[in-house]
Order: sequence, then C-alpha cells, then structure tokens
Amino acid sequence: MRSRNENSNLSVHAIAGTNVVILGLNLKDNVNFSGGGDLCPSTLSAVMSSLTVVDDDNGADAKKASSQCSALINNERPPSRDVFVGFAIDRRDLSTGKSISLNFDGKPIQKFHFGDYTVEKGSEYEYSVRRMIKAPSRSGYSFFSRPKYLKVGSPLVVTITTEDPSSGKHGIYFNRGVAGSQAYAEKFGEFRKWHKINKYGTPHWTSIINPLSIPDPAKKKEACAWLSRGLEEAILEFISQAGDGNWQIRGTAYEFTHSEVIHAFAAAVERGVDVKIIRHVKGSYRPKTRYNDVVEDEDGKVVKEWVPDKTTNDAQRAIDAVGFHSLDHARIWHHDTFIERHTSSIMHNKFITLIHDGKAIQVFTGSTNFTESALYGQSNVGHIVRDEDVAKQYLAYWNELAKDPPGRSKRHYGEEDRGGRSQDEYKVPMDETNEQLQPDPAGTQPHGTITVLFSPRKTSDLLDWYADRMRDAFTSVHHTAAFGVSQTFAQVLNRDGNSSGERGVRRSPRIAKHIETTDDKLLRYILFDSQPSERSSEKFREGAKKKGKGDVYCDYFDFRKVKSNRIAYGAVLSEGKTELDGGTSSSEHSEALTGLSTFVDFVHTKTLLIDALTDNPTIITGSANFSIASIEQNDENMLVIQGDTGVADVYFTEFMRLFDHFYARDKHNESSDHGSKSARAWCDVVEDDSWMKPFFDPSNQLFRERVLLG
Repeated sequence: MRSRNENSNLSVHAIAGTNVVILGLNLKDNVNFSGGGDLCPSTLSAVMSSLTVVDDDNGADAKKASSQCSALINNERPPSRDVFVGFAIDRRDLSTGKSISLNFDGKPIQKFHFGDYTVEKGSEYEYSVRRMIKAPSRSGYSFFSRPKYLKVGSPLVVTITTEDPSSGKHGIYFNRGVAGSQAYAEKFGEFRKWHKINKYGTPHWTSIINPLSIPDPAKKKEACAWLSRGLEEAILEFISQAGDGNWQIRGTAYEFTHSEVIHAFAAAVERGVDVKIIRHVKGSYRPKTRYNDVVEDEDGKVVKEWVPDKTTNDAQRAIDAVGFHSLDHARIWHHDTFIERHTSSIMHNKFITLIHDGKAIQVFTGSTNFTESALYGQSNVGHIVRDEDVAKQYLAYWNELAKDPPGRSKRHYGEEDRGGRSQDEYKVPMDETNEQLQPDPAGTQPHGTITVLFSPRKTSDLLDWYADRMRDAFTSVHHTAAFGVSQTFAQVLNRDGNSSGERGVRRSPRIAKHIETTDDKLLRYILFDSQPSERSSEKFREGAKKKGKGDVYCDYFDFRKVKSNRIAYGAVLSEGKTELDGGTSSSEHSEALTGLSTFVDFVHTKTLLIDALTDNPTIITGSANFSIASIEQNDENMLVIQGDTGVADVYFTEFMRLFDHFYARDKHNESSDHGSKSARAWCDVVEDDSWMKPFFDPSNQLFRERVLLG
C-alpha cells in the first residue's frame, strides 16, 4: 500500500509492505533545489529551519517560506534561524492508540527516507513528521533536564495499512535475514560462543550466536521466532492446510534438513494426505575402501561405489530420522513419498503445490530451502500464490520432473536416435518440455499478469530477456545478486542510466518531472551476499582475455564506478568497532551471525524489481540466480509479476530494509578499516549543517534517492 500527504512545503510518501514501512521525505517544488548544487549547507539549513511542516489556514507560512527561498537562491543574506538537525517521526497504532517515537535515543533522523521495521502485518498506522532543531543555549530548562534537540512545528501526518499475507492472491513472507545486527546481539548476546572456522581455506576465529544451541528452551524458541519472522510458520501453515485424504501435496526440495518442516510433511502422511516430494539426488563414483585400503576385484581393478554428495546425504539422514506410530505410514514415507531426481545438473527447486479434490489451488515458492540456515540465517523469501492457473502450471511441471527425464537435449532425437527404445521409454528432455509449457517471453508482460518460467531451457535467451527489463528501467532497479552478477547483467550495469523507458515516465509523472533536472535517469540498487573478490575478478578477467573477450569483460570492479549504481554487500560491523553509548566499545553487543550458513551468509533471495514505485512495476522472483547455469542446466522456477503494486511494495520495502542495513555497515567498516579520522561513531548525530548537503547535490546518489522515494 502507498499513501501520500503534503503541504506547501514538504511531502511524505509512505510505502507499506508486510512488516516494513518506508517513509520518503522531500521538499515541495516551491523549495526545490534540484536546479543546481551551489547552495551551501548553511543555506539549506536556513531554508529547512524556516519551514513549518503544516502551514496555517491562510497560507502565510508557505508564502513566507517561498519568499525566504527566493532570497536565499539570489544569494541574499539568510535570515536568523535555529539549526535544523533532522526529522522527528512518531508512530501511532490506530487499533490500540499506542504511540511511540521512532527517533533512537531522541536523536534526529538525518536522512530523507526512514524505514520502520517494527510494524505488524495487516495493521493501520499513523505517522507524524516534524522538524528537529538544536535546543537553544538559553532556555527555561535546568542544566540536567534541558533536551539537546527539540521538536518544532505542527506534524505532517500520513496514515497507511500494512499488507496481510494470510489473504489475497499473494502471501509474501521474508525472514529477518540480519542475524548480524545490533538488535540480535542485544537480545541474545549472552549466548555468544567463539569458534574457529576455516572458510575459503583461511582459518580464523569468529563469534556466533546460534539459536539452536541456546540452552533455555523459551529463549531458544524466542530467538528462532525472531529470526524466522513468520517464514517458518508460513511453511508449516501452508502444509497443514492439507487436512485429509482429499488433499495431495506435490513438492520439490533441494536442501532438505529442517526438522519441523520434514515432520510437517510426515504429519500430512499420517493424516492420509497423498504426499510426493521430488528431491535432489546427486553423487559420484569413488574407489571403495575398507579399513582405509582401496578394494580391488579378482582382476585387480579398483572397485568403485556411488557416494552421494553432501546435500543428498544430509537430506537422507533427516528423512530417515522420522518415526511413525503406524508401520504402514512409515512404509509410505520411506518407499512412496520421495522421488529421486538424478539427471539434471542441480534440482534447485523448492516449491510446494497444494491439490484439493484433484484441482491444484495454491503454490508456495521462493528462495527458501528447507534448512535452519535458510530460515534463521541468510535472507530468504517464501511466496504463496493462491491462483489456480498458476498452481496448475506448477503441477504440470512437477509431473514432468517426476519422470526424472534428462535436463537438456544433447541432440534432437529422431526415431533412429532412440537406441531401440520405444516411444513410451523415451523421456523428453526438460528443456524441451519447459519451453512447451512456457515459451520465452517477449517484451514487457501485460499489466496484471503472472508469468511462470521453468528451467532448464535450450538457450540462455531468458537471461537476455531479464537484462532487457533492467536495460529498459526508467526510475529504478533493485536486484539481489547472491552469487554474483552474470556477464549479461554486468554489461547493462556498466552503462549509465537509459532514457528510453517511456513506460516509467507515463506511469510515474511525479518522478519524471524531477528527473528532468538531473543527468541521472535512474538509480540501480545491487545487493551482493559478500564483497566481490579482486583476486577472483583478475582470474576471470584473464580467462576472458584468453578467449579473446577481454575487451568486453566487466564485473563489480567496473560497474561500481557508474554513478547510477548504488551497491551494498552483506557484512557485520567490524569486530571491535561497534560503538555504543557515546563511543564505548562493547563486545557483548558486537554483531555476530548464527553460524548456520556454510556458504551464503547474508543474502540468498533471487529478486529483480524494475520501476518498483511506478504503477506498472515488474517483480521477478523465485529459485534461480539469474545465471546461465540456472537457466540452461538446473531445475528452477521463477515468477514474473507485472503491474501488482501490492506485491512490489512488499518486495521493495524488504529490499530497502536489507540494503540500508548492509550499506551502513559497509561504509562504516570501510572508513574504520582505512583509519579515517573523520569517521564518526556509529549512529552519532552530525551537529552542523553538512548532513543535508549530499541530498541536494545532483551529482550525489542521495539526491536521486530523495527524488525517487519522496
């Protein structure tokens, strides 16, 4: 949901997801500085300090502000003023009437957008925005009671309702995804333990706060619930809808070790539900050993045995650990429930289709593996689509996967190419089947549609189509790149903004009007799981040169320089640099991960949002990592949702929650690592006017962000 309120001076743009509300703040046109960057910070503060947030009935305040702005822009002497240090934001829950301040420790908010991450789903809230100034040095307060900052002016109020994922066509659930945070450390830091880990071949000590190792059952449950943030509960509730023998469950699983989810499937079997799950089963043949000696046959040849990979073996152990009251149900579980998928590169799907009375009615999909890491560690999304047509497509895809056909066509089979196999024995490769189920799309999809795309496919043309959507963006791109950025995407990101996106202009005249005053045509947000490696970059660059493609190769170290790209990557505040309570370091509150993730620590979602804040946004989400392998080799599924602003708002607000969280840590760590003396303590207030300058400098990304969100 989106809501706006404005007066003659300021505007507030509220965007509500499920558990996040983003507030964009901006100056109105009569106090717009987008025409140039000549105004000094003190001039900006003078203008802001002169503004009242709500003008009086006859508009005198607006006229006064406009007159003062005109004088300032003409380089006349600014009027006497208080120092404007930021915004004060209060929130009132309209169902309970409870009001709280969102200003941490009473400090002003020194930016033009703010994220409220403590709202509840399906709730109505009222936000009040006011200016904050430095308290006058002389006032009626005593030395001990005098506040440092004061709220002034009447509030500008906006009301908004958060999305309820339990009803409607779409139910979207994001986990917390930020175990490495001040909040998690403050809540559960007493359970921190130090471990020596050896990730990427470099052993080092790290502290973790593993929720599963908390000895207090109540605290353990609280920690898991805080990290899951409703995602685990959504999976369990989705499965529990299948109540009896009139239901069927058709699922797929890549990583499959989470006890609660596995037991939920087992409980469905005991209720008489027909449960079938296709799971990833891969391995390799290795020399058989006995008592550390290699086993040989009578002819002296080494005997080889099939050894499952770790993903397969871990899942099998979790499946075998389930017990049943009835032997019949145990036999069904072990002999009839699971279908092994051997012939694809990776069976990377993680979706569940619900079927009632023979009709597919709902599907649960997204990026979430059925593991503790996926729920309590890295960021993930679970997306329910309550649409029979979409569920029917997933069921058709599942039925083909269940035959365990080859993933890709090695050649176009003719009658003579089947090696004597009958038509019934011949299995059509999945890349052929998938392109029959859904051909590659062309252009932007019709407004209000949901397009389902399955992999593997014959070519990587679908990746080009994704890149075209990014290239055609006019206002914004929001992309999570858990496993890096493909060359196809990198080529787009290595160019500055594109002015050809007429769809965005038509759908968002407010943004288009402001954009005309700056050279930046859009802002692209890219969120990596971890900071890209220069060593890996050099290795791939050398490989491209050997193939004669060195002149076109580009990656993060190239497109990070493009001013349209705003980039963050997963991180915690550097150890020993967490600053609290006036700059004192406290190891008790040092940020720590859960230790549950072995490869992807921070960002695991696979999302691409195009022009998210327009009336015709594109939302692309699912299991695939926007790579050639994910399109040509793996079993994958993706949703393309066109024009649904409610869905866009949920994905946008969650993306910004994660991006802002990690971006702040990236910048703080960078300045600390370089020993910057100007680096201020974590969350300290800038006491002078300089905090505003980037937001009104057209060459700065914060200028563009202010326009986009405000």
